[in-house]
Amino acid sequence: MKGPAGKPKLDEARKGYQNYLRYSGLGLQMAGAVLASVLLGRWLDRVIGWQFPLLTIVGALGGVAGAMVFLFKETGRGK
Repeated sequence: MKGPAGKPKLDEARKGYQNYLRYSGLGLQMAGAVLASVLLGRWLDRVIGWQFPLLTIVGALGGVAGAMVFLFKETGRGK
């Protein structure tokens, strides 16, 4: 039975599902950005030959900062 009473529930469920997919995708993108920047920092530390993993730490902090900026822009809070 399709009626006017059933339509809003379907739209609510669809909107909730779309939000779930959007935010889970954002989380995966953030994790990927942090992981990529950490791996790049580790690689650079090995190439340079430093004993202290400075570029790994800088990469991790830069990845987190970049992921937060991306999150704020995507959710509309970075205006």
